[in-house]
Amino acid sequence: MQKLTLKKQQLKPSKKIGAENKKNYKIKLFFAKFFESGKNMPDLYIIKLGGSVITKKEENKFETRNKKIREIGLEIARAIREKGFNLIVVHGAGPFGHTNVTEFDINNGVYSKRQQKGYTKTVADCRHLNSVVVSELKSAGVNAFGLDPNKVVVQSGKKIVEFDLSEIKSALGKKVAVLYGQMVPDKKLNASVVSGDAIIAHLAKKFDVKKVFLGTDVAGIYTGDPKIDENAERIPLIDEKNLDLVLERVGEASTVDVTQGMKGKIIKLKEQLSKQEAFIFDMNKKENTYKALVGEKLEGTRIWF
Repeated sequence: MQKLTLKKQQLKPSKKIGAENKKNYKIKLFFAKFFESGKNMPDLYIIKLGGSVITKKEENKFETRNKKIREIGLEIARAIREKGFNLIVVHGAGPFGHTNVTEFDINNGVYSKRQQKGYTKTVADCRHLNSVVVSELKSAGVNAFGLDPNKVVVQSGKKIVEFDLSEIKSALGKKVAVLYGQMVPDKKLNASVVSGDAIIAHLAKKFDVKKVFLGTDVAGIYTGDPKIDENAERIPLIDEKNLDLVLERVGEASTVDVTQGMKGKIIKLKEQLSKQEAFIFDMNKKENTYKALVGEKLEGTRIWF
């Protein structure tokens, strides 16, 4: 496990993480060569398995929902077989991340011994969750492998500044990379949270992503919490025209969530999406993941910036 070095000797980026511009050029060259070869590049999708779907986040329990994860995996595998697209999976951390971060007060940096202990525990717990997700996806027929953001991402003031994309790039068309919300080195704060939504937004900018799917425990984004507010209305489309109004009306997470819940998702996507579509849907409902990936009609919220 990566050891956290406190303030005076700040964490240094791995040598494996080279200059961002050089990597971006290589990725663009990869796609350019594909098109020059006359082959049709399969569409690339990113799908988020929300922490509220794959864990008992609402109950704030450090427990995984293995049966649900495998069910989602079966739907993903079926959709890939039928449509032949490439896929990157990102999942939330649920209480394995959010509860630890809150309990040890490490959302704004890691300095004290107690915070270092919390950092170590959070990294280990999030890795455990990822191992469960990857195992269930593989059992369902998805050729998945886990990729720990703690080893490939560096932040500065909670913003991604370095991201080694080489393993993801080499896996396209062969394997499905599975990333997740995690604590990562931070040049200013020693360590900080990189959310699954921040990872998705970054990847959507760096790769030629056709569409982003965000699976949650509700059917899109609402004007209030649909679980407790019977007058909450689903917002079918969020774009530049209604973004400010939506951000005013949409609440933050009602559970323990250091990434601002739905509001945080919208903000991260706005920062990075450019003429790309995101779709938020209820992943708890059986067959919805399959329907979303193959393009069948489905209730949810479409986001376009």
